[in-house]
Amino acid sequence: MAKIVPFRGLRYSAKRIAELAQVTAPPYDVISPNLQEELHRRHEYNIVRLILGRTRPEDSAEDNRYIRAAALLRQWRLDGILVRDAEPSIYLYDQEYADEDGGTLTRNGIITLARIEEFSTGLVKPHEKTLADPKADRLALIKACQANLTPVFSLYSDPCCVLEVLAKKEKDRPPEVDVRDDDGVHHRLWCCSDSTLIGKAQALLDNKPVVLADGHHRYEAAIAYRDYMRQLHPDYTGKELFNYVLMCFSNMEDKGMRIFPAHRVVSGLAGFDRAAFFGRLADYFDIESQVFDPQDDEQIHALRAHLSDLGSHRHTLALFAGDGRIHYLSLRDEGVMDDFFDEKTPKVLRTLDISILHHLLFEGLLGIAPDDSERLRYIRGIDEALGMVVANNAQLAFLVNPTRMSEVRDVANAGGKMPQKSTYFYPKILSGMVINPIE
Repeated sequence: MAKIVPFRGLRYSAKRIAELAQVTAPPYDVISPNLQEELHRRHEYNIVRLILGRTRPEDSAEDNRYIRAAALLRQWRLDGILVRDAEPSIYLYDQEYADEDGGTLTRNGIITLARIEEFSTGLVKPHEKTLADPKADRLALIKACQANLTPVFSLYSDPCCVLEVLAKKEKDRPPEVDVRDDDGVHHRLWCCSDSTLIGKAQALLDNKPVVLADGHHRYEAAIAYRDYMRQLHPDYTGKELFNYVLMCFSNMEDKGMRIFPAHRVVSGLAGFDRAAFFGRLADYFDIESQVFDPQDDEQIHALRAHLSDLGSHRHTLALFAGDGRIHYLSLRDEGVMDDFFDEKTPKVLRTLDISILHHLLFEGLLGIAPDDSERLRYIRGIDEALGMVVANNAQLAFLVNPTRMSEVRDVANAGGKMPQKSTYFYPKILSGMVINPIE
């Protein structure tokens, strides 16, 4: 199953970097262009310069963002900015954050190396579709830097929470890394070289298949890099570091585990006829419309609560079209989704709220392809999604309930893949906590 090994992580030197918050960053795929520039300005050693360096008009095969990242990584190591830990370790990782109701939660995890497995083995299970360009981008970065710069995030199931209990004693001491990110999430990391705890973690995960939560493109890039290196080294034994990938494991049953929704906004619909669109919606959905002020916090809170309530027993989405009303769309007949899938597709995948949104609404009614990045954007916050319609930066905002953990597990176990951005696992794994040099 999940084969893990300790490793000598590469981390920022506390002697050289006084405030780690100045050099850490979110994963590359949630960094907007504006945030990318802000992180570059924030500190000369910010990890964004490695994971998402600037492009230049004159970039070439000999000089590009990947080659520059590799040169920076080498220089930072030579200058003692990044220092490799003396002993092979696993890294205990806590993330304390506020949930949508204002409470405080802590998600536990461990960061270690995991043996790369083919999806066909069923040992590592994806749950989302990937795109070719992001995978090629991450592969180019691994090849240049010869390092995993950010962990892949994966889930395992353990209702007894054995690892969380075992790690408590280790966490009685101060962490090696203690930092708050821009969202106020409190990240703590403990280096653990204790052979007994490492052995118990290995034994626990050895019996667990894992589901990829975040980092599908990075994991597929790691597979491609492993295959590339095996071609260069046909006498490989399987123990080389290129056969492993940096991975953060968390327990699905952890009380701090949450999935947040990823809303969609649509723009650029030429000749869009709102009345005609609502007429077509009525063919498939029961529509409940209410007067709505998108700038009233109490009404937004009520929207979220009502959407959740409707979604507990029907497939329901909310639509804001800038007409002063919020529209709740409840699918009338699940059978209509059979037209968008072949008979081998598991029912759980056909009837996901996100599948209904992407296939029936976007493809069927609006003619928008899933990878149409010019007309379709993914937005985490309801406020931001609504605000884009108010500001005329979008025509439609589709608001969704979060995908359930059981749906993620069932789709992965059935061998299916959800549409892109079906899940928003929060908090994100912070980049810059620990790096795996593949050497």
